[in-house]
Amino acid sequence: MHVGPVTIEDEVLLAGVRNNVGFSSPEFVEAMGKMLRGLRKVFGVDDSYQTFAIVGGGTSAMESVVSLLRKGEKVLVVSNGVFGDRWEPLLKRYPLQVNVLRADPGDYVPPEAVEDEVSKGGYTAVTMTHVETSTGVRHPVEETVKRIRDRVDLIVVDGVSAAGAETVKAKDWGVDVYLTASQKALGAPPGLGLLALSERALERLKGESVSGYLLDLRNWLPVMRNFEEGKLGYFSTLPVHTVLMLAKSLELIEKEGLENRIARHEKVARAIRAGVEGMGLKIVARRPEAYSNTVTGVIVNGVDPAKVLSAVINEGIELAPGVHPKLQGRYFRIGHMGWVTPNDAIATIAVLERVLKSLGEDVRVGEGVKAAQLALYS
Repeated sequence: MHVGPVTIEDEVLLAGVRNNVGFSSPEFVEAMGKMLRGLRKVFGVDDSYQTFAIVGGGTSAMESVVSLLRKGEKVLVVSNGVFGDRWEPLLKRYPLQVNVLRADPGDYVPPEAVEDEVSKGGYTAVTMTHVETSTGVRHPVEETVKRIRDRVDLIVVDGVSAAGAETVKAKDWGVDVYLTASQKALGAPPGLGLLALSERALERLKGESVSGYLLDLRNWLPVMRNFEEGKLGYFSTLPVHTVLMLAKSLELIEKEGLENRIARHEKVARAIRAGVEGMGLKIVARRPEAYSNTVTGVIVNGVDPAKVLSAVINEGIELAPGVHPKLQGRYFRIGHMGWVTPNDAIATIAVLERVLKSLGEDVRVGEGVKAAQLALYS
């Protein structure tokens, strides 16, 4: 129950158990093509968007966005926490102008505040985070994009902790770049940064940019197009076995049905939150409409969260530490994405009740499990 990498299905793991499969093998070329096509469904885009799989992870996908920017251009970062904040130092490594709108911990920047800032003019791009992993807050992406679509050239959404578990309609919403990573709700191992670029974004690849070399999407574009045509592509060696596993994961996602998968995540998340509140604890996310399907931050009143994590892992469940600096030492995070089930929710709440009680936290033992059970049938 970590926030990523997540527990991986055996079928997905076994898809990577291959010997002597290189980046030029027919098996790999086929897997890349399937994966790039499967990503379009997860991102809610069609063939007018080009999907990419590049080396690294979520942060490499973020930094590759610099390929679309030119010297001196102005970017607005909409940040709801630690990973929204990451855009600032990343973009400031390049000759760009960067402004940041920040939310209080557990909240999101209101869409009207983003609109007000953009209306001042001069912005080329706006970045935002669909689900802020540090707090579990889901941003109202659709509403925000609607308010600013006609006022900026590029809208970039970090969907690292959203894609595969939250509704994503990047094309319908008017998003130019939607990005994620392999090790979160898509349920595969780490190693890949994943993106979808609109026609507008692809046009900007034709001009100059301030990007470096490895993460310049100009170098990756012909490679991706080759793979989709069933031909060999090469720029830098991709993590072959991770590609094979992600291709299998996307195959299983299609088999489950994306809507069914999102509904399963929502059901597990609802049970987790009900269990947390049922035992008497508070959730970091302040607004119910901002609760995510993938991460729940839990505030503790007296115990050391590090001791909680140490104790629960001895019971067979791994949780994640709290990383928001303004909440340091006050919370931990439950990840519920990938291949999670209602049984995982019940087990997590049951273990937390026992552990927290043993550490001296004032929790209502049994009430959390009861509330989680009832939530699963509401």
